[in-house]
Amino acid sequence: MTPTPSPEMLMRDLSRRRLLKAVGFGAAGAAGAGALTACSGGEEASGATQFTGVYDYDLDSNTRNMAVEDGALLLNSVYEDLFLTTGAMYDWREHTWDYLLLEGSEWDGDHLIVTLRPDLRWSDGTDLDAEDVIQTYAMAILETPPWSVGFPQVTELEQLDDLSVRLAFDDPFVNIERSILKRRFVSKTTYADFGPRAVELVNAGVRQGDDEHGAFNAEFIEFNPEEIVCSGPYMFDRSRMSDASITLVRNENGYRGTEVGFDEVLIHRGDNRQAALLFQQGEVDYSSLAPTAADQRAFQSVEGFRWVEHTGYDGCGIMFNYAAKPELRDVRVRQALAHVLDGDTIGRVARGEAYEGVRYYAGLVDVQAEEIFTEEELGRFTHYGYDPDRATELLEEAGWTLEDGIWHLPNGDEASFEVIGVSGWSDFELTAVQVEEAWNGFGIPTTATNVPSDNPWGIWGAGDFEVAVRHWGNPEIPDYWGAFQMNFLLENAGTEDSPGQSFDLEVESPSMGELDLAALVEDAKRAESLEEQRETLLTMATAFNELLPRIPIWTFRYLAPALNGVRVEGFDTELPSDANQMYQDNHVMLALIQGNLRPTGE
Repeated sequence: MTPTPSPEMLMRDLSRRRLLKAVGFGAAGAAGAGALTACSGGEEASGATQFTGVYDYDLDSNTRNMAVEDGALLLNSVYEDLFLTTGAMYDWREHTWDYLLLEGSEWDGDHLIVTLRPDLRWSDGTDLDAEDVIQTYAMAILETPPWSVGFPQVTELEQLDDLSVRLAFDDPFVNIERSILKRRFVSKTTYADFGPRAVELVNAGVRQGDDEHGAFNAEFIEFNPEEIVCSGPYMFDRSRMSDASITLVRNENGYRGTEVGFDEVLIHRGDNRQAALLFQQGEVDYSSLAPTAADQRAFQSVEGFRWVEHTGYDGCGIMFNYAAKPELRDVRVRQALAHVLDGDTIGRVARGEAYEGVRYYAGLVDVQAEEIFTEEELGRFTHYGYDPDRATELLEEAGWTLEDGIWHLPNGDEASFEVIGVSGWSDFELTAVQVEEAWNGFGIPTTATNVPSDNPWGIWGAGDFEVAVRHWGNPEIPDYWGAFQMNFLLENAGTEDSPGQSFDLEVESPSMGELDLAALVEDAKRAESLEEQRETLLTMATAFNELLPRIPIWTFRYLAPALNGVRVEGFDTELPSDANQMYQDNHVMLALIQGNLRPTGE
């Protein structure tokens, strides 16, 4: 049997990326409007063309150490590719790469060879070459958690020439290179005290957690350079960086710096609430900070408003702690709880137009399930829609009894749950409240509370909950198996410090018998083709549908408000990459870099 992988083995640590920080608040009130006056931007008096966005940065707390990533200035925003362009972007529809700073990549056995485009330069005028690449990769190997995918499996680095680097892997599998190709290179000039040391340590076999790494890391995480040397078409204008806005100016040395359509990119500072108001004031051309239903209605009156839709590959649902509430180990109870929830109503309240319902309950979002399964196979999946009568039947079969309007467990105890949302994540908050109302109305006493937004990932991983509003599906890994990595393994380490869900991965499927879900995820990951992977995916999807280890409630439909005709001539809805995940491979930023977004009046 394949050894059980760490359940947190994701391509990137969700807690570091804050992937879904963009959950909305309502539109700001009159007091907020006054506070935002100082944020007003717009085209410079010099006549420079300007693209405008918004993000909740903090100049004081955000580091300029771009190699660390977590907490680096603007590095978790969609604008990151504009100043530190990635090696490549992934096309989520075609499952191919759009190479940017990299000219290409190829496998030679267990070795990956990546090659830069020629004649690249940094914003300080120095050459961007393979020395930058190998040093960046070495620092990433030392700083990436060992349970991640990609860099921890690299055994050796070698610079082949001025443009190419070879990475040797230990037992690679299809798409293991994703994090490598997407890595943002940092300047060898800036990291002169760290890059060469990192290469030496990596090739000597040092990895995260070793004593030698500890000494290196103590210095590295404290490093905070004054200047961010940029590779993309834009760079920071230090004279125009404030608590109100940051202006990026054209970097003619950078990748496509002379081809992009806009001279400047102005990024207002704003959280979800402020972003909505700034858009209503016409100050923002495109925002990835998710608006509430009230915001969505208010946008309709903004001249030039349109939605840019990004495909959703994950959703919001319910995650259980089986140790805290052992009655949930009975699958009939989980199925009953699902039938009490009206996903369409909950999604509409939580997200307005920005949600989709769930049809198949297959663990994968419906759009991906329809890509890989036949119509006959899709027809076998049980739909757990709102059906209180069926919920009653299932609970009675499980030995629960209804007394004076309250459901009791088989041992006679009164049933009860606490469901946690996340403070400030309004769609999670609203989902938790609606679950509370639905289960209370059905006779299961339920209380909804919220945990702080600074580290819900730690709370989930520690198992410090009974029921949690949590993601399901495929938020970060484009490969189909990523959904089951999320659903089965994430927050399910089963260790003393990180028990998470405490869900037993060796399960009994009603239709397929005994299954090892961890082994199945690993089998799907290592399949050499989609056809080889498909049967394993169908097995995992069937098991998810039968066993409901998590309850999907609604699917994210990412709607980003955009403004046509003010500063941007128009946002084309038919771009080849428009199926990309918004926070991983943003197709609007790709269009801007490629020169497909143009200013008005050209």
